[in-house]
Amino acid sequence: MTARIISAVPVPFTADGELDLGTYEKALATIAPHVGGALVAGTTGEFPALEDDERLELFRRAADVLGAERVVAHLGHGSTRQVLRLAAATADLGITRFALLTPYYLPTDDDGTVEFFRSLTQAHPQAEVYAYLFPERTGSEVSPETLRRIMELPGLVGVKLSGGAAARLPEYAAVLGDGQQLYSGDDSTLPTVLAAGGTGVVSGVSSAFPETFAALAAALDAGDPAAEDLQRTVQEIVPLVGPTIPRLKAAMAARDGAAWASRMSLPAVDADTRARIADAVAAHR
Repeated sequence: MTARIISAVPVPFTADGELDLGTYEKALATIAPHVGGALVAGTTGEFPALEDDERLELFRRAADVLGAERVVAHLGHGSTRQVLRLAAATADLGITRFALLTPYYLPTDDDGTVEFFRSLTQAHPQAEVYAYLFPERTGSEVSPETLRRIMELPGLVGVKLSGGAAARLPEYAAVLGDGQQLYSGDDSTLPTVLAAGGTGVVSGVSSAFPETFAALAAALDAGDPAAEDLQRTVQEIVPLVGPTIPRLKAAMAARDGAAWASRMSLPAVDADTRARIADAVAAHR
C-alpha cells in the first residue's frame, strides 16, 4: 500500500442509471491493498449527477471498506450552503479528509475563491482539506498567489492539480508550506511529481490498474531501475484508458464483468478500443 497513489474511483451505475453499490465495494476491496486511499465522488465519480444522499452512501461504503482515514470525500458543490450541508453529514460518518473543488460555473474573484475554502475550514476545524483545481471544468483559473492564500488557511493540508493546473505544478509547488501535500491528477506523471517535491498522483486509471501503479510508486521510492519499465507501461495504459470516464469504466468492466454504465451523457467506446482496453487489463492485473 502506497500513499503515493490515491485512486479516483469511478462510480458504477446499472444500465437503468441506479448505483451499483455491490460492484463499487468490490472495486474498493481490489484497490485496498495497493493504494493509499480513494478520492470519492470527484470528477471521475461523476459527482454532478449524484444526489447528496448517494454521495454520502458512497462515502460510507468507502469508509467501511478502506477505513475512514483513507477516504478523501469530495464536497464540491455550486454554493457554500450546499458544501457545508454535505460536509456536516460527511463528518457524521467519521470522515475528516475533505476535497473541495473551486467555485464553478458562475465566475468569482480571488477573494471569493479564498472565502469559499475559509467557510469550510471554519465550520470544520478538525478536517484535513485538499484544494482541488481543475480550470477546464470550473472555468476558474487560480493563480499561485491565490493558492498560497488558500493554503495558509488552517486545515489546508494539500492540493490536487488537474488539467491545466497540473501543467503548472512547479509554480504551485513553490507556494506550498512545509509538510503540505501536492498531488497531480495527471495519471502518467508520478516520476515528474516526485522530482518536483510533490506527494503523488490522484489517479482514475489506478482504479483499474492498482497493481501497476503501486509497483511503480514502490520502485521510485526504492530507486529501483524497474521503475523505468513500469513508467513505460503506465505511459502506454493512460492514453488508452484515461481520456474518458467510459474508457476507464470499460477497464473496470474488463476486470469484474459488471456493467459500469455512466449516468451522465458521455462518449461511447467503440468495439476496437474496448478490446484493446480488455487486453491491457489482462496483461497488467
